[in-house]
Amino acid sequence: MKRWGLMAGILAICSLAFAGDQVGLSCNSLKLVLDPRITPIELERQWASGESAADTPAVLELYGCQGELLDRLTLAAPLAKLDPTPLRGTQLPTVLVTVDLTAPAGSYNGPLTLPIQIDKNRLTRAKARTRHGRREPIELALTGKAAWKKVARHGADHLLSVRCEPHGDHFVISYRRYRPTRHGWQVHVRSEPGFWESDSEFPAQQSFP
Repeated sequence: MKRWGLMAGILAICSLAFAGDQVGLSCNSLKLVLDPRITPIELERQWASGESAADTPAVLELYGCQGELLDRLTLAAPLAKLDPTPLRGTQLPTVLVTVDLTAPAGSYNGPLTLPIQIDKNRLTRAKARTRHGRREPIELALTGKAAWKKVARHGADHLLSVRCEPHGDHFVISYRRYRPTRHGWQVHVRSEPGFWESDSEFPAQQSFP
Protein backbone atom coordinates (compact mmCIF):
# COMPACT_ATOMS: atom_id res chain seq x y z
CA MET A 1 0.00 0.00 0.00
CA LYS A 2 2.86 2.39 0.76
CA ARG A 3 4.23 1.98 -2.76
CA TRP A 4 0.86 2.84 -4.30
CA GLY A 5 0.55 5.92 -2.12
CA LEU A 6 3.92 7.05 -3.47
CA MET A 7 2.88 6.25 -7.01
CA ALA A 8 -0.27 8.33 -6.72
CA GLY A 9 1.80 11.14 -5.27
CA ILE A 10 4.27 11.43 -8.14
CA LEU A 11 1.79 11.14 -11.02
CA ALA A 12 -0.64 13.74 -12.20
CA ILE A 13 -2.06 12.41 -15.42
CA CYS A 14 -3.77 14.50 -18.07
CA SER A 15 -6.01 12.29 -20.19
CA LEU A 16 -6.32 13.53 -23.76
CA ALA A 17 -4.34 16.70 -23.05
CA PHE A 18 -3.66 19.12 -25.89
CA ALA A 19 -0.86 21.61 -26.51
CA GLY A 20 -0.93 24.18 -23.74
CA ASP A 21 -3.00 22.09 -21.33
CA GLN A 22 -1.46 20.94 -18.07
CA VAL A 23 -2.74 19.13 -14.99
CA GLY A 24 -0.91 19.75 -11.71
CA LEU A 25 -2.61 17.53 -9.14
CA SER A 26 0.63 16.73 -7.33
CA CYS A 27 4.37 16.83 -7.98
CA ASN A 28 5.30 15.31 -11.35
CA SER A 29 2.86 15.35 -14.25
CA LEU A 30 2.24 13.59 -17.54
CA LYS A 31 0.86 15.40 -20.56
CA LEU A 32 -0.28 13.94 -23.86
CA VAL A 33 0.22 16.54 -26.59
CA LEU A 34 -1.71 16.26 -29.84
CA ASP A 35 -1.68 18.48 -32.91
CA PRO A 36 -3.78 21.61 -32.10
CA ARG A 37 -6.06 20.77 -35.03
CA ILE A 38 -7.14 17.57 -33.26
CA THR A 39 -9.77 18.86 -30.87
CA PRO A 40 -11.56 16.46 -28.49
CA ILE A 41 -14.49 16.32 -30.91
CA GLU A 42 -12.21 15.62 -33.87
CA LEU A 43 -10.32 12.99 -31.91
CA GLU A 44 -13.48 11.00 -31.27
CA ARG A 45 -14.69 11.50 -34.84
CA GLN A 46 -11.44 10.36 -36.41
CA TRP A 47 -10.64 7.59 -33.93
CA ALA A 48 -10.37 4.13 -35.55
CA SER A 49 -11.48 5.58 -38.91
CA GLY A 50 -8.13 5.27 -40.68
CA GLU A 51 -8.11 9.03 -41.26
CA SER A 52 -6.44 11.94 -39.49
CA ALA A 53 -6.60 15.69 -39.99
CA ALA A 54 -2.94 15.99 -38.94
CA ASP A 55 0.32 14.21 -39.63
CA THR A 56 2.23 15.39 -36.55
CA PRO A 57 2.80 12.45 -34.18
CA ALA A 58 1.39 12.66 -30.67
CA VAL A 59 3.93 13.16 -27.88
CA LEU A 60 3.86 12.02 -24.26
CA GLU A 61 5.70 14.43 -21.95
CA LEU A 62 6.87 14.02 -18.37
CA TYR A 63 7.28 17.15 -16.23
CA GLY A 64 9.00 17.57 -12.88
CA CYS A 65 7.89 19.25 -9.67
CA GLN A 66 9.05 22.68 -10.84
CA GLY A 67 7.41 22.34 -14.25
CA GLU A 68 10.64 21.32 -15.99
CA LEU A 69 10.46 18.91 -18.92
CA LEU A 70 12.10 15.64 -17.84
CA ASP A 71 11.44 13.43 -20.84
CA ARG A 72 9.31 13.11 -23.94
CA LEU A 73 8.25 10.10 -25.99
CA THR A 74 7.14 10.55 -29.60
CA LEU A 75 4.36 8.14 -30.51
CA ALA A 76 3.76 6.39 -33.83
CA ALA A 77 0.65 8.30 -34.97
CA PRO A 78 -1.14 11.65 -34.56
CA LEU A 79 -4.14 10.18 -32.71
CA ALA A 80 -3.55 8.91 -29.18
CA LYS A 81 -5.27 8.53 -25.82
CA LEU A 82 -3.96 8.29 -22.28
CA ASP A 83 -5.60 6.19 -19.56
CA PRO A 84 -5.70 8.36 -16.40
CA THR A 85 -5.50 5.36 -14.06
CA PRO A 86 -2.03 3.88 -13.38
CA LEU A 87 -1.77 0.10 -13.44
CA ARG A 88 -1.74 -1.61 -10.05
CA GLY A 89 0.95 -3.99 -8.84
CA THR A 90 3.71 -2.88 -11.20
CA GLN A 91 7.36 -2.56 -10.22
CA LEU A 92 7.49 0.95 -11.75
CA PRO A 93 4.70 3.53 -12.18
CA THR A 94 3.01 2.49 -15.40
CA VAL A 95 0.24 3.97 -17.54
CA LEU A 96 -1.53 2.80 -20.69
CA VAL A 97 -1.16 4.88 -23.85
CA THR A 98 -3.17 3.98 -26.94
CA VAL A 99 -2.01 4.98 -30.42
CA ASP A 100 -4.45 4.75 -33.32
CA LEU A 101 -2.74 2.75 -36.08
CA THR A 102 -5.96 2.05 -37.96
CA ALA A 103 -5.57 1.78 -41.74
CA PRO A 104 -8.37 2.25 -44.30
CA ALA A 105 -8.47 -1.51 -44.95
CA GLY A 106 -7.31 -4.76 -43.37
CA SER A 107 -8.23 -6.85 -40.35
CA TYR A 108 -4.81 -6.76 -38.66
CA ASN A 109 -4.56 -3.05 -37.87
CA GLY A 110 -6.23 -0.76 -35.35
CA PRO A 111 -5.54 0.99 -32.03
CA LEU A 112 -2.45 -0.29 -30.23
CA THR A 113 -2.13 0.11 -26.45
CA LEU A 114 1.33 0.30 -24.85
CA PRO A 115 2.18 0.25 -21.13
CA ILE A 116 4.61 3.13 -20.56
CA GLN A 117 6.82 3.10 -17.46
CA ILE A 118 8.36 5.97 -15.54
CA ASP A 119 11.87 4.86 -14.60
CA LYS A 120 14.20 7.41 -12.97
CA ASN A 121 12.39 10.32 -14.65
CA ARG A 122 12.44 8.61 -18.04
CA LEU A 123 9.56 7.26 -20.14
CA THR A 124 10.16 3.70 -21.34
CA ARG A 125 8.03 1.01 -22.94
CA ALA A 126 7.29 -1.93 -20.67
CA LYS A 127 8.68 -5.35 -21.61
CA ALA A 128 7.74 -8.78 -20.29
CA ARG A 129 9.96 -11.76 -19.64
CA THR A 130 8.98 -15.03 -21.31
CA ARG A 131 9.47 -18.47 -19.74
CA HIS A 132 12.62 -18.78 -21.87
CA GLY A 133 14.10 -15.62 -20.37
CA ARG A 134 13.59 -13.38 -23.39
CA ARG A 135 12.07 -9.94 -22.97
CA GLU A 136 9.36 -8.86 -25.41
CA PRO A 137 7.62 -5.46 -25.68
CA ILE A 138 4.05 -5.48 -24.38
CA GLU A 139 1.70 -4.57 -27.21
CA LEU A 140 -2.06 -4.79 -26.83
CA ALA A 141 -3.80 -4.68 -30.21
CA LEU A 142 -7.44 -4.07 -31.01
CA THR A 143 -8.10 -5.22 -34.57
CA GLY A 144 -10.53 -7.42 -36.45
CA LYS A 145 -8.72 -10.47 -35.07
CA ALA A 146 -7.19 -9.22 -31.82
CA ALA A 147 -8.37 -7.72 -28.56
CA TRP A 148 -7.24 -7.23 -24.98
CA LYS A 149 -8.66 -6.69 -21.54
CA LYS A 150 -7.44 -5.48 -18.15
CA VAL A 151 -8.50 -7.68 -15.23
CA ALA A 152 -7.89 -7.40 -11.49
CA ARG A 153 -6.21 -10.33 -9.76
CA HIS A 154 -4.97 -10.32 -6.16
CA GLY A 155 -4.74 -6.53 -6.08
CA ALA A 156 -2.81 -6.25 -9.34
CA ASP A 157 -3.81 -5.56 -12.94
CA HIS A 158 -3.25 -8.38 -15.40
CA LEU A 159 -3.40 -7.71 -19.14
CA LEU A 160 -5.06 -10.40 -21.24
CA SER A 161 -4.43 -10.38 -24.99
CA VAL A 162 -5.97 -12.64 -27.63
CA ARG A 163 -4.91 -12.78 -31.27
CA CYS A 164 -5.97 -14.96 -34.21
CA GLU A 165 -3.48 -15.39 -37.06
CA PRO A 166 -3.12 -17.66 -40.10
CA HIS A 167 -0.67 -20.53 -39.75
CA GLY A 168 -0.22 -22.57 -42.90
CA ASP A 169 -3.64 -23.77 -44.03
CA HIS A 170 -5.40 -23.00 -40.76
CA PHE A 171 -5.71 -20.33 -38.06
CA VAL A 172 -4.16 -20.30 -34.60
CA ILE A 173 -5.47 -18.42 -31.54
CA SER A 174 -2.83 -17.17 -29.11
CA TYR A 175 -3.72 -16.27 -25.53
CA ARG A 176 -1.29 -14.07 -23.58
CA ARG A 177 -1.39 -13.09 -19.93
CA TYR A 178 0.91 -10.25 -18.87
CA ARG A 179 1.40 -10.31 -15.10
CA PRO A 180 3.25 -7.67 -13.05
CA THR A 181 5.61 -8.93 -10.36
CA ARG A 182 8.15 -7.35 -8.02
CA HIS A 183 10.79 -8.29 -10.60
CA GLY A 184 8.96 -6.81 -13.57
CA TRP A 185 6.41 -8.08 -16.07
CA GLN A 186 6.07 -11.75 -16.99
CA VAL A 187 4.16 -13.14 -19.98
CA HIS A 188 2.58 -16.58 -20.30
CA VAL A 189 1.37 -17.76 -23.72
CA ARG A 190 -0.92 -20.55 -24.85
CA SER A 191 -1.83 -21.28 -28.49
CA GLU A 192 -4.33 -23.61 -30.11
CA PRO A 193 -5.87 -24.15 -33.56
CA GLY A 194 -9.09 -22.23 -34.04
CA PHE A 195 -10.67 -19.08 -35.37
CA TRP A 196 -11.70 -15.95 -33.45
CA GLU A 197 -12.69 -12.39 -34.38
CA SER A 198 -13.00 -9.37 -32.14
CA ASP A 199 -16.73 -8.95 -32.75
CA SER A 200 -17.14 -12.24 -30.87
CA GLU A 201 -17.30 -12.50 -27.09
CA PHE A 202 -13.95 -12.02 -25.37
CA PRO A 203 -12.56 -15.40 -24.26
CA ALA A 204 -13.12 -16.51 -20.68
CA GLN A 205 -10.28 -15.89 -18.24
CA GLN A 206 -9.75 -19.65 -17.96
CA SER A 207 -8.52 -19.61 -21.58
CA PHE A 208 -5.46 -17.58 -20.59
CA PRO A 209 -2.47 -19.29 -18.97
